[in-house]
Amino acid sequence: MEELIKELKIRDLRVGALKYHKHGDFEIDIEGKDTWKYALAGANTVAISSSVKFAVIKNDKIPVDIDEICEKYFGDLDVVLADGFTQSDKPRIIVVGPEKNAGIFEHGCRVISVTDEKIKDMDIILNKVLEFLNRSDPK
Repeated sequence: MEELIKELKIRDLRVGALKYHKHGDFEIDIEGKDTWKYALAGANTVAISSSVKFAVIKNDKIPVDIDEICEKYFGDLDVVLADGFTQSDKPRIIVVGPEKNAGIFEHGCRVISVTDEKIKDMDIILNKVLEFLNRSDPK
């Protein structure tokens, strides 16, 4: 996914990346920092802002609906690449691991491309994504 993000950025697309963590709770804050302390004290929402970045951590039950998340947080982007939202019916690039799990094709979604874990030709996937976005490759 990192390589695809880089290639899309080269083409002046505004790209979002969204990861679903199926194991429940996770931590992205740094222990001992102010934002970590605020969350530890019980803040439901903690944000950090600078002139170049903004991040929000919500400590509540959050909807896992990809449409709702994208509308709320990714509305200003050209494309959002989501990892781990296996129950979504959104168009997808399917990465088949060594177990070759056929169940990943069961959700009736549009498949943009299929590859294995060792992506050999990023150009094929990139061109499929650009085609899906109705963009030609200006590179």
